[in-house]
Amino acid sequence: MDRITHTVAAYRSEVLALARPLPVEDVPLVDAVGRVTAAAVRALQPVPLFDNSAMDGYAVRSADLAGSDPSRPVRLVLVDRAPAGHGHPRPIGPGEAVRIMTGAPIPEGADVVVPVELSTAGAFTDLPSVELWLPAKSNIRAAGEDVAAGDILVEAGTELGARLLALLAATGHGTAAVHCRPRVVVLSTGDELSDTSAASAGTIPDSNAVYLAAAVRAVGGVATGMHRVADRPGALEAVLDAASRDADLIVSTGGLGAGSHDFVGRTAAGSPDGLLARVGMRPGRPQARGTWNGVPWIALPGTPTAAFVSFEAFVRPVLGRLGGLPTAGLDGTLAETVSVGWEGTAGTVRFVPLAVTQRTDGVTVAPMGHPGRSAHALSAMYSAPLIGVIAAEVGDVVPGQLVTVIEPA
Repeated sequence: MDRITHTVAAYRSEVLALARPLPVEDVPLVDAVGRVTAAAVRALQPVPLFDNSAMDGYAVRSADLAGSDPSRPVRLVLVDRAPAGHGHPRPIGPGEAVRIMTGAPIPEGADVVVPVELSTAGAFTDLPSVELWLPAKSNIRAAGEDVAAGDILVEAGTELGARLLALLAATGHGTAAVHCRPRVVVLSTGDELSDTSAASAGTIPDSNAVYLAAAVRAVGGVATGMHRVADRPGALEAVLDAASRDADLIVSTGGLGAGSHDFVGRTAAGSPDGLLARVGMRPGRPQARGTWNGVPWIALPGTPTAAFVSFEAFVRPVLGRLGGLPTAGLDGTLAETVSVGWEGTAGTVRFVPLAVTQRTDGVTVAPMGHPGRSAHALSAMYSAPLIGVIAAEVGDVVPGQLVTVIEPA
């Protein structure tokens, strides 16, 4: 059967229906990068935490400097020093000042910080008093002027990056409640696969296993196992039983054909929620999915380029759903201009490896290798910085045309 049974979007929707967000755990902030929040996170404390100085200078009462200017400075008595990180200085009264450093708490009674440059000395001295004049602004950072306690910092379903984690730390958090990382077991099927490949033996390297395990980790999952399955009856079921005990998702490659040694497609189709499909995409038309002992199972084609684009189209969105992302589609939101066109046939979604060229008028993309052969061209597909997703209704691609692209794992 080679008749198309599903569009890419329809098949992705069916595969996503197999997945549910994983349970929630509290983890230290440094371990939460790439994880997804389970609920909205609010600030536990304000930023700044207290009124503090925006610069080095003198904390004073503005009333004491009324009418002052560089030609008429006012002499104030220095009563304390306030370096950052050493607690609150003593309060000040009329005619008093505190020498203060950037970030130090503002003493009670002060309502302005005079930069050290606005003193007759122009620098800090060891004298017991100082002559100052009033600055144009207060130079005080008020408590909570950036973030108030209780403000929502991130919404539920937000992927946490380094900057958001720093924001959580700044507002009093030490941990984050996030969805668990998806545990993935990778299965490679085929007697032709080997770790010690040799042309004389007719075997080939198992590059799919390396790619899938690395890609799972790159997008936030955990590859908990890698198994190679022989082309013989019963072998697949035994490995699936073992894999399902330690996985939130099973991903396999190969065995989707109609040959006597192709067991994967038939086994997946016969499992709960199982289906053997022909998806309108190139490469990657044969696809299968199902569940095994309650664990979602996505069966990808064995051709390495097809396994690669199928991971991006189907596995990556499922990992996002398991990890707690509220929407998990094909992340093809970028659009780039084509500098070199190529011929194509409408009717299927085509995944084309693209090179990036920086020009004076902006960034453009062009196909790597021969677009007509990209379905099997390992070198281009695996080394391209971007993958073009050419819609099914598009035939030839012409210079100047905008194409949707994805940044692969």
